[in-house]
Amino acid sequence: MNERDARAEIVRYCTRLWNRRLVTGTSGNVSVRLDDGDLLVTPASRALAELDPQELVRVDAHGRSRGDGQATSELPLHLAIYDVRPDVRCVVHTHPTFCVVWSKFGFIFPRDTVGARETLGSVAWTAYRPPGSLELANLCALECGRGIDTILMERHGLSAVGPTLERAFVLTDVAEEAARIAYFSQLAGVAGDAGNIPRVGEGNRQL
Repeated sequence: MNERDARAEIVRYCTRLWNRRLVTGTSGNVSVRLDDGDLLVTPASRALAELDPQELVRVDAHGRSRGDGQATSELPLHLAIYDVRPDVRCVVHTHPTFCVVWSKFGFIFPRDTVGARETLGSVAWTAYRPPGSLELANLCALECGRGIDTILMERHGLSAVGPTLERAFVLTDVAEEAARIAYFSQLAGVAGDAGNIPRVGEGNRQL
């Protein structure tokens, strides 16, 4: 994908994330790795609803800007993931409501629906670290390096990676829907296949 097409694709998927309420306010950030190793990332402090392609910031593989604009504060997260996963071309970081609710309890939401089983696979949970920090970036990169594509971040949100923006978007969308279904199932007293859900606890775990 050339830079012009990548800019257009990022804006299109940012709009989809907004319309699905997977991001609100100025939360969330998206990046794409170009063929030459540079990244296109969403700008800092901007809602993803109505971005202009020219607002996206181009940085090199070390995060150094190639032009104007300030990249998202979560740039360290994106850089760390790309560093450990050569196969990943896109990173989508969001704050979906029900995913965040589950993350606060230290649980990875059950994935016992057909859609979740077919799409999500393993999901990792990481303990809270300050947003934008190297500590957070390294925790998430550790899980991605193990082949995990979907990461639930305590009191923060969700990061999904993939070879395309479509794949990362679908993982994000399905994760939020699975978390929503699991939440209301718990309220209704329907355990499903999850049974007693173990608390994840401190550190990095996956289920």
